[in-house]
Amino acid sequence: MEEEKKTERKRKRFAARLKSSKGITCTEVPGPNIVLCNGGQATGLEKVAIFSLIMEHGLSMTLPKYIAEKGESHSFLVFNTKEDALLFYNSFNGTAKADNKGTPLYMNFVETVPNTEIICPHENPKGLLLLNDFITQEEEKEFIKLFDWNPECNNLKNRLVKHFGYEFRYGSNDVDLNSPLIEKIPVECDILWKRLKEKGFNVGVPDQLTVNKYSPGQGIPSHVDKHSPFGGTILSLSLGSDIVMDWKHHSGQYVPTLVQARSLLVMQDEARYDWQHGIQPRTWDPVIENRVENSRNIKVITNDTVTRGTRISLTFRWTRSGPCECEYKTLCDSVEKVCADNLENEVASNLEELHVHQVYEQIAGHFSTTRHKPWPKVVEFMQGVPPGSVVMDLGCGNGKNILRRNDIVQIAGERSSGLLSECKEHIQGINAADCVRLDLLQAQLRDNTADIVICIAVIHHFSSKARRLQAISTIHRLLRKGGRALITVWAKDQTKSNYLLKSKQDQVNETQAETQITVGGVNLPVHENRTQFKHQDLLVPWKLRKVSENKLSNNPENTLLRYYHVFEEGELDELCKEVNFLIEDSFYEEGNWCVVCKKK
Repeated sequence: MEEEKKTERKRKRFAARLKSSKGITCTEVPGPNIVLCNGGQATGLEKVAIFSLIMEHGLSMTLPKYIAEKGESHSFLVFNTKEDALLFYNSFNGTAKADNKGTPLYMNFVETVPNTEIICPHENPKGLLLLNDFITQEEEKEFIKLFDWNPECNNLKNRLVKHFGYEFRYGSNDVDLNSPLIEKIPVECDILWKRLKEKGFNVGVPDQLTVNKYSPGQGIPSHVDKHSPFGGTILSLSLGSDIVMDWKHHSGQYVPTLVQARSLLVMQDEARYDWQHGIQPRTWDPVIENRVENSRNIKVITNDTVTRGTRISLTFRWTRSGPCECEYKTLCDSVEKVCADNLENEVASNLEELHVHQVYEQIAGHFSTTRHKPWPKVVEFMQGVPPGSVVMDLGCGNGKNILRRNDIVQIAGERSSGLLSECKEHIQGINAADCVRLDLLQAQLRDNTADIVICIAVIHHFSSKARRLQAISTIHRLLRKGGRALITVWAKDQTKSNYLLKSKQDQVNETQAETQITVGGVNLPVHENRTQFKHQDLLVPWKLRKVSENKLSNNPENTLLRYYHVFEEGELDELCKEVNFLIEDSFYEEGNWCVVCKKK
């Protein structure tokens, strides 16, 4: 009886959270639709687990439709009848497992569910061509045999990788032409250029090849190969399994494309220079259908899915030197340099996508292992939170700042799905805490609801003053009148912190040329870790840990670059004043500028 009461309390609490944070209204009246409150794509719950439950327990029903939205920790089931839904609910609510740690799965009935069939109104990027069945099944087997190497050869977090001709550097998406590799592109690949020429593509012979081996569940973040080091054509041969590749344009256009096994993907023009492409890390892909609506051909991303297999991709490039002369300037590294602080919104957004969001998706697990305890000043600020308060941690990372209290409501918001998963693990057992995926520039939460907001080490990742101001405005909007916020950012001045390493600082030659990377006309220096910051806008390296040896890797592929705007004294205060905050306290703490402010 006590266990049933506990399940009921949990169920109702989840219903309240879904309504307040997602606008999902649950009902006590049984119907054919059920929301799984704490199981979804972000928690790793897949439809096969639901279907297995039904079959293992011998429930007599038609399998339901499973709807799991990207990045969400809840999902939906649509049954054929109310009776089927009620049978499932009574059988598994509070008893089925939401994850491999044994967390109970809690459910509620809902009247409506989202339609996750997404119409894609955009055509494929100009210059993107897919040549299906470019090689035969026998040729595919030979290529797989040739390129299926020992896993210990080179292991990235998200896949196995090997290079020929030149090493492709993932930190900067380019190559070092002064360091050619001994191993060149195998002669077995010559059949590809000959076949291309027969089909009217006289592109010549590439001199660089990157081979990626993806296991189911692995992917690659959205990216564009740097313009100046490579020519105007890039080829990608797919082996072993179909995959859905996502194409994203800085204008906001999004086009998912089915890349079939044995197909050759040709990237030229806009597809080569002006779009990012990537593969989402998941074990399945949606079924994409081509339909005719209103006399036009459209793509529809359906609710149906297919399971991924192991896939090997061969990416061929033509190296070059000198500045790029393309007409596509947003992602070009050779355009006239501009000041980061005055970036247009599109360029700023793309810079953050490349050097903040994509990086954190790749380093989430490693990053979380380096973040254990809250900073003392955060603890001090949070100690006075009274019972009954609504507390928001915006940009919560792995959730280390969430209090182990059930007498306050805590909402942990994070844009990175990888860090959100880490946070969900951290807050297990805190009944009144929940994680939501959000972007601080928008934060789809209700206005005037929070008593306390903390935003720790987040604002410095926005690449223009306008976007930093917009993020702080979101904090102001979410707070109730009289609500208080703690905001911290990295300081440019690190002389009073433990960040500086004296021996390393002494080794840095003031006249030494800095490594620089250009994104959309922004010239960004690459910072030397553990030394004093010389610039306000820069890229800070993060070295991924080598899994096999549990140590930091010096391989350039495992060095990722995060964008930072480091703050001068008083700069954060002025931003807070601009959105009409009252500054209660402003101080420097271990290399960070910190502001405690209040909504008037």
